[in-house]
Amino acid sequence: MTLTEKISHLTAINLWTLFDEVLKENEDEICDLNKDQMYEEGVMNVETGQQEHYSSATITAKKKAPFSKTEFVTLKWMGDFYKSLKLIIFKDTFVISSDNLIWANYLETQTRFGKALGMTAKSKGELREIMRDELIKKIKGVI
Repeated sequence: MTLTEKISHLTAINLWTLFDEVLKENEDEICDLNKDQMYEEGVMNVETGQQEHYSSATITAKKKAPFSKTEFVTLKWMGDFYKSLKLIIFKDTFVISSDNLIWANYLETQTRFGKALGMTAKSKGELREIMRDELIKKIKGVI
């Protein structure tokens, strides 16, 4: 391939399309970053890093759950909510969401955990590395 052909391929690249492809291909890893910050760090507000704590009654009840961690709220009791996390890609952004009916109905009545889904600064840094490496591979594949 000549240099002119390579330049032609390079200028034809739609970076936004490639970016969206990389997001879709890494949906599980992106959702895992959110799950990790909730379960490992107790982050219930991605903007502040705030943790929440269970009441003593909930701690007692949660000891019988498959995921019995009680140092802080993890939003993981049976694991269904974590399994339901998904990535929704818009034109200029993406969000991590859940189609779990309990999550949706629970948030309608109060907003205590409304900012638990998303990326902390730490997760954003990890995501940047993933995205950079994957985008470079895609661009090299096009050239």
